[in-house]
This record gives sequence, C-alpha cells and structure tokens, in this order.
Amino acid sequence: MKITTTWLEARSEPRNHPAQRCDVTVDGREGLMVRVFPSGAVSFRFRYTAPGGERRVMVLGNFGKGGLTLAEAHELHHQAQRELEKGLDPLEEREKRMRAAERARADRDGADTIAKLVEQFVHRELRAERWDEARRQWVKTRTEGRKRPDAAAALLGYRSPDAPARRHKRGVKTVPTFLSELGHMKALDLTKRRIIEFLDSIVDRGAPVAANRTYALLKQFFEWAAAKDLIPASPMAGVKPPGGIERPRDRVLTADEIRAVWEKLDTAEMAEPTRLALKLLLVTGQRRGELTHARWNHFDLAAKLWTIPVELLKIAHTRRDRPEPHTVPLSTLARELLDKLKALTGTSPYVLPAHASPPHARPYSDAVLSCAVRRNREHFGIPEWTSHDLRRTSGSFMTKLGIPRLHVEKVLNHSTGDIAEVYDRHDYLPEKRAALERWGEHLRAIVEGRN
Repeated sequence: MKITTTWLEARSEPRNHPAQRCDVTVDGREGLMVRVFPSGAVSFRFRYTAPGGERRVMVLGNFGKGGLTLAEAHELHHQAQRELEKGLDPLEEREKRMRAAERARADRDGADTIAKLVEQFVHRELRAERWDEARRQWVKTRTEGRKRPDAAAALLGYRSPDAPARRHKRGVKTVPTFLSELGHMKALDLTKRRIIEFLDSIVDRGAPVAANRTYALLKQFFEWAAAKDLIPASPMAGVKPPGGIERPRDRVLTADEIRAVWEKLDTAEMAEPTRLALKLLLVTGQRRGELTHARWNHFDLAAKLWTIPVELLKIAHTRRDRPEPHTVPLSTLARELLDKLKALTGTSPYVLPAHASPPHARPYSDAVLSCAVRRNREHFGIPEWTSHDLRRTSGSFMTKLGIPRLHVEKVLNHSTGDIAEVYDRHDYLPEKRAALERWGEHLRAIVEGRN
C-alpha cells in the first residue's frame, strides 16, 4: 500500500482508529511496514531475515510529534538495508551505536575522568565495597579486599570525602600524586606518554622504589578498568618499571649508630608516640605496618604477648592454606616502651592513632614513621637509614649474639620454605621469648654505653 503523511495523520484521528491492531506493508520499501494501534499510535517497523537465517522485526520509531517523519523512516529503512547487504544485522548495529553514544555522553558529562575511575577502583577493587543507593554510601561486601587498601589509595593520591583534612607543615613540600597531576583528565584522553612522564617524574625526585610501587598499582588499576569495559584497553601495555631492578637493602646500623639514634630520638622533631614506635621497631624486630596498624586489644601486657592478626601480616603469610596469627613475646624493654605509649594513646583503640582523625578513629598511615626518619636525617647525623633498617638491624644483632638462626627467623616471622616447616607445629614461643629478652638486654647495654 502506498503510505503518505496524510494517510498516517488520518490514522491518528480518533474516528479512524482501528478496532484492533493492524500492520500495513509499504509499497516499494521491502520489509518496511506501519503498525496502527487501536489507541491511535502509529509506528514504523522493519521485517528482515538476519544473516544467520532468523526472521526479525526492528522497531524504527513512532510517527507523530516527537517521533519520526515518513522521510526519516524511509532513511532508517534504507540504512538497515545497506547493513543487510554488508552481511550485518541491523538490530545489532543499532545496539552498538547506542552503546557508543552512551559512552560518548558519559565522556561529555565527566563520568569517566581519571578521578572518577580511581574512586570506583579504590572502593570496588581495593576495599571490596559496593554502592548502597538506599543509604547513599559505600558498604562492605563479603569478598576479600586488598591488604591495607588505604595505603594503596594514598599512593594514587585518593582520600575519602569523609577523611579529615591534612595538616601541612610549614616548609614541607606537597608531593605530586597521580590524581593531583592527571586526575582531571578524561580516561580516554590519557596516553601512555603522559603516564610514563608522570612515573619518570617520581624517579627524578629521587624515589625510584616509590615509582615502581606506583607503576605496579597503576597497572592493576588500568587492567581493572579495561576488564570493566570502562576504557577500551590498558594504556600500561609495554610500560616497564621506571625505577629499574631493585636491589635489596642491606643496611644494618652499628652499635654506635644505634646509640646515636636512640639518644637523638628524644629531641627529634616528631610526636612522642612516633619516637616510641621507632624504638619498638628496633626492640621487637617486627614490620612497620604491623605496628602502625596495631590495636591495643592485640596486646596482653600482663602476659607480655603481642598477637599480630592475619590481616596485618605480610601477603605471603595470608596466602598460606591455614594462615595463623604471629605471636611476639614482649621483652622487659618492649614492655617499658609500651607502658609509656599506653599512657599517651590508651584512650584510643589504636596503639598509634592519627591525631588528625578525632576521636582518634584511624591509625597511623604506613608512611608516617618513614617520613619522620627522613625529615630528621640531618638531626641524627648518621649515613642514610630507614625505619625498615631497624628490623634488619635487630635480626642481625640477634644472630651475632649467638641466637640460633631458626629462632631469629621465628621472631621475624620469616618463612623458612622447607618441608620441615609443614610438619614442625611447635610455636617456638619460649625460644622467641629468650631471643627477644637477650636482645633487649644487649640493646639496653648499647644505649647505656656498656657494650
């Protein structure tokens, strides 16, 4: 039947509404038909055979105000026929165009800026959270997130909106982060060259290890975004670690350096809990993050025991078939330091609460102790050292004192990697206590000048 605009308008009038739905084929337009509803609605449809042989109907749109004109329906029909001639399915092609338009619209609205993607990555991937629309907040899921996700988020420069504002000290430069430098960019506009320039800038300021850590996290971030179809592909493909191959540090403080650090900590420019924490790292030989995230309920001061839960242990320990907490006997010297720390921070659940988060609801960040050492480098007046060197120093001195190496490994919670470890279920608590007590006595002799 020959269809005109006048005919279509007439079918929209109430007196011409059909009693039941009817389809009218348009002359000269193969597969194009007009469907008229009893309500007076009129729509254009295209019947065709898909490349796979399936008969399909594609709704082109409605006729009338806000809809298609007859000429526009003819154009859409012509486009669909051209796609069929190329062996394409018009319905699938239209869905592709709609998805592309949606992505373009999201891009225009700024929904996929780097900052927006990082926020999603931190909450969904690192913290294993989901967005609760009813409560308008992120809530925890039942899946396992990354160990210490806030430290990883801080490496990218992300801070939660509800986090307390940072207090910047006078004369201390703010370190550029991935978000501060590139967060404003659209994800689709970010090139590999810009990422390489950013990573190289970290190396240029003298932090190759931090550059490698940032590189690894960015690689994970972009792979996650690509897997979620938020970006076409990861721009990190082919990018190499900017800091090069890392050499393990072997710095061990001498007895004289230990005495100098211990004495000068009392006058160093840092908070008193930070001074005590650095001394505790040397006395106990434990990892920095295990102390900065410790809670007071991890300690039994009466029994002189510190139990480090699995979630605070190094990732290699958490991946064991049956990960177990690490128990650290507290020497007399460690107990003295903890008593002083308890008097300062005992009202907080954390041993080292962040004072910028009232009521001390957050622990120290992983970087606090390292930054404190770095800022006071000239004050200590000894060759370059880090907070992690204290752990290596305590382990080396225990071995030097004649303590069996296996007992030292148990104190440091190192995996020996042999088959005997699978069958040896002894907790080595007496041996660890004897080793740490002996080291504590020797350390006291060093700082008092009696060694």
